[in-house]
Amino acid sequence: MKKMLAVAFLATVAMVGLTQDSEANGGGLFRRSRGCGDCAKPCASAAPAAAPAPVKYEERKIKVAKIVKVEEEIDVLECKRVTKDEKRKVIECTTVKEEVEYKYTVMVPKTVEKKVQCTTYKCVKETVTEKVPVCKLVLTKCVDECGRCHIRLEKVTTIETVSRCVVKRVPVVTEKTVNVTECTPEIRTCKKTVCKVVRTEKEITVKVCSFVTEKVKRKVTVCKTIWEEQTVRVAVGSTSCGSSDGGHGRRLSGLFRRGDCCN
Repeated sequence: MKKMLAVAFLATVAMVGLTQDSEANGGGLFRRSRGCGDCAKPCASAAPAAAPAPVKYEERKIKVAKIVKVEEEIDVLECKRVTKDEKRKVIECTTVKEEVEYKYTVMVPKTVEKKVQCTTYKCVKETVTEKVPVCKLVLTKCVDECGRCHIRLEKVTTIETVSRCVVKRVPVVTEKTVNVTECTPEIRTCKKTVCKVVRTEKEITVKVCSFVTEKVKRKVTVCKTIWEEQTVRVAVGSTSCGSSDGGHGRRLSGLFRRGDCCN
């Protein structure tokens, strides 16, 4: 906004200066010429106005630029994919099944009779005599401090022989026949299927892709400028010295003033 105001101000100042200059020379900004009175040199005496010359037309040849689209062939580099066959060696793993013999051990159970000794206990009763202490109360005569006699009970321990019945366990060993299971190892032979991996080398053909750069021709549309000759009709006529605007006798002064015969 500030730039626009500055440009407008400078344009106004220039117009005012040009207007003052044109007024000082005897005319306004768009003052028409009134002849040669304003020139430094005096003009010749006024001559009678001549009749306007007839307008003549003539044909002239001019060159006109014309843009034309043209197809051209150009060389371009193109990256092309090429597929070719190559032979390569690979190792192929194949699973093969086969039967093999193997041995294994089996525990075979077997029942046999065996004689074993068994110990049993028999209870036997017997009488045992032994001496034991026995406590008894006995009446005894005694004299007190006053010399009086009296009877009192006293505890007396005596050893006596007593008999008691005792049961004893007597071991008795007997021989019996029992059935016993025994496992006997037995080696057996059997067949089983085993998978083996067999590696074989063979040659195969594979497709390999590669890229090749080659020159190819392509058609493209380009724009070219062609100069053509054309014939046109133009108006041709003579102009007088006092007329700088097509013979009408007007002369501009000031900012848009043209040259005339007095310059």
